[in-house]
This record gives sequence, structure tokens and C-alpha cells, in this order.
Amino acid sequence: MDHQQLFAISAAGMGVQRRRVEVAALNLSQADIAQAPGRHTYQPLKVVLRAVAGSNFGDAFQHAAQALPAAQVEVAGLPPKRAHEPGHPAADAEGFVSYANVDTVAERLDMLRATRAYEANLAAFSMSRTLVLKTLDLGGRG
Repeated sequence: MDHQQLFAISAAGMGVQRRRVEVAALNLSQADIAQAPGRHTYQPLKVVLRAVAGSNFGDAFQHAAQALPAAQVEVAGLPPKRAHEPGHPAADAEGFVSYANVDTVAERLDMLRATRAYEANLAAFSMSRTLVLKTLDLGGRG
């Protein structure tokens, strides 16, 4: 495996984790916004990872540049949460208000996990860079 593939793997991992943080932040920003009656409530999003190539880990490792994960964002498809708040301006005729069905604790934990995974990928990228530079330095002395 050449150094380009090492960098590509770490960069792909950082890209996926950045996407997870962005989606969690978007979901959290919409968690407490009430929707007026007759309007569609925000549907929370989720990041789904799928391998592009390779049927197992060995194949994926051998063809690392081609088997990078693809982060796709999909709608979670959860029904809206309804709260009985008759005095709310967005309440329907029965006094219920619709909110996005966002689990704020789960979103914050996902954001924290994604941040830690990003940091791990960044450390791997940095270590790969250091090793490549050391190799070039040793090769230049010969």
C-alpha cells in the first residue's frame, strides 16, 4: 500500500465524521421548532455508511483507495412528536403542536463520537505523514 492510499483512507474517514457532525448539528437545530398546522414537520436525518467495493475486510484493505466508505444522508422517517399546548400559536384545532422527532441526547452523543473519530483519523493522517517524511529523509542520506 503506498502513502497516497494511507492519506486517502484517513481523509475519507475525516470526511465521513465531518458529515456526521453536520447532520447532528442540523437535527439539533430543528429539535424544538414547532410547525404550523398543515405544514410538513422537519424529518431528522441520519448518516448511513456503505462500502463502495470489497466484500470483506481483506478485500477492502487490499483495494483501500477504491473501497472507501460512502456517507449518504437519509431521512430517518420518524413521525413528528405532538405536544398538547393549546395556547401555542402553531397549535392545531385540537390544541396539539407538532415538533420534529429528534432525540437530542442521541444526537449529542453521535456528535461527540464523530468528533472523537475525526480526531483519531487526523492522528492517523498525521502519523502517516510523519512516517513518509522520515522514510524520504532516510532515503536521501544514502
